[in-house]
Amino acid sequence: MGMSGGGGGSGEVTSDINVTPMADIMLVLLIIFMITAPLLTEGIVVNKAKAANPTEAVEVEAKNVIEVTLTRNSEIYINSSPTPPEDVAEELIELADLAGDLPLFLKSDVAAPYGLVVDIVNKARDAGVEKIGLIVDEQDKAFF
Repeated sequence: MGMSGGGGGSGEVTSDINVTPMADIMLVLLIIFMITAPLLTEGIVVNKAKAANPTEAVEVEAKNVIEVTLTRNSEIYINSSPTPPEDVAEELIELADLAGDLPLFLKSDVAAPYGLVVDIVNKARDAGVEKIGLIVDEQDKAFF
């Protein structure tokens, strides 16, 4: 009458846990973690527009520039910290005061609303930023 369908009748229940599936799951989770950990430190992923003749800006690598990143979901990051749209103007004014005549680099996703890009440039101009650069990817020469 037992649930196990076998006719043994000894009444013993095996108490060993099969750990093989758990080990498999742990390995998969470990692999996923190993892949995503470097991506998290990479920063904000932006699919930049391409330009055929971009100018090399050495200052981009410098740590003391103002870098504004705009994602396709209209999220704004100033120097890698998320900034709500209503705080962008005062944040830029604050940074421009600290930075003096440092350039501002705008890294925008190709699918970001164009009006928002213009808006950020205007706010930066109002904040007193003179040099504004747009960060783009270089276009492959075989594009045309």
